[in-house]
Amino acid sequence: MKKIFRLLIIAVLICSSLATKAQNDGIGFTLLPQMPYSNYYNPGINVPYRGMVGVAFSNVNAAVFNSSIKYNDMLGKNETVIDGVALVNNLDEFDNVFNTSISLDFANAGFRVNRFFINIDWRLRMNTDLNYSRDFLGFFVFGNGHYLGNDNPCDFKLGMDVTMFSELALGVQAKVNDRLTLGMRPKVLFGLANVSIDNGKTKIYTDPNSYIMTADVDLNVKAATVLQVEGENLDDFLKSMDSVASNRLYDLSENIGYGLDLGASYTINKHFGVAAGIYDLGFIRWTETRTKTIERNNVMLNDGLFDDLDEIKTMELDYSSMVEDIAKEVWGDVFMEKGKDYNTYLKTRLMLQGYFELCPMLRATAIGQMYFVKDQVYPALTLAYSGVFLNHINLMLNCTLSDYTGTAVGVGLGLHAGAFNIYAVTDNILCVTKLGSPALEMTSAYRTANIRAGIVWTIGKYNE
Repeated sequence: MKKIFRLLIIAVLICSSLATKAQNDGIGFTLLPQMPYSNYYNPGINVPYRGMVGVAFSNVNAAVFNSSIKYNDMLGKNETVIDGVALVNNLDEFDNVFNTSISLDFANAGFRVNRFFINIDWRLRMNTDLNYSRDFLGFFVFGNGHYLGNDNPCDFKLGMDVTMFSELALGVQAKVNDRLTLGMRPKVLFGLANVSIDNGKTKIYTDPNSYIMTADVDLNVKAATVLQVEGENLDDFLKSMDSVASNRLYDLSENIGYGLDLGASYTINKHFGVAAGIYDLGFIRWTETRTKTIERNNVMLNDGLFDDLDEIKTMELDYSSMVEDIAKEVWGDVFMEKGKDYNTYLKTRLMLQGYFELCPMLRATAIGQMYFVKDQVYPALTLAYSGVFLNHINLMLNCTLSDYTGTAVGVGLGLHAGAFNIYAVTDNILCVTKLGSPALEMTSAYRTANIRAGIVWTIGKYNE
């Protein structure tokens, strides 16, 4: 986890310019015809088995999204060094955001009782959102000489929200009749760690005559964790996110939240069907919190914080030193104080789905999604083909269209062999071609990169 989080921080602070408005976490795996996780996002979609059991590696997902620039846009004319000027100029002025999500099912079991299917699921989830301004990166690339005078400050904007929690859910699906299925999945959320930084108004000024740098600082930090923290400053809380192997990972006593998934599906006839659902409606209440608010003007700064671009490509920068330098030079030592309880909210999405099935080898599906994030709405459309071959092999191909996530072509494969269901899905097959490439190229060659895979045991025959 330490390496993962380090990679995320470095990507934002230095060069990757990854951005997202809507989390991209591989919805295509629910479209594999014989997949027991068909109701993963919509509890109202029928599970085609009498029962299912998944433990540990039954459902592992990792996703990253990039909507700002591509790796090729970073390279200079000789394609061996990074063109920092081109990199910065391709950014939005303020709205550059990095998002990644990781999830792992600890245990998942479901069983059918007459017209009901009951499902119990316990999983770990982590979501990271980082946003920053063009000037935040430009300050490192251009230097302070690019921002001379009181009327040309560097808008040193950086925001971060990292949340790690476990989720215990009880899903109940009811088959009202041969056509209509309804489902709901109440969830209890157990917050493990949250770090939220709002630095939207910090500005750095450079005197055009003396080149002396000063800053107007406006920083708000909130943090809460059940993980072990050795100190009380911001960097200590960031480092605490590395403690995933701690026994506190299974702590179910603090930072309680609640969530709900709702859904319904309707079979029109043997060829057509529709479904609608709401996923991740909920919040976490963080207690035993630490906060810090810093507002001060005319803060004197020392020399530039960063002057070596050579290490970017291999991601060999020292994460701890970088965070420490930025915090101390611009914000000062951010020592956290006891604060009030606060809430964080899940990224709710609304889904509408329709399909046409000519035969088991040919099903076409369309899924429209609306993501609700911080009072904003982001749409996405997925068109997919799926089919079963030789009664055991599942194939899925999809194309996702969105102004924010861009266009990506995905593929999924599944093998239904007796009680075993083995699957692997990605919503951007092109990202697989970058495996083994330098770290920066893998994280920024394409806008979206995600993979979901697992092994699930099923009980009963398919379509039971």
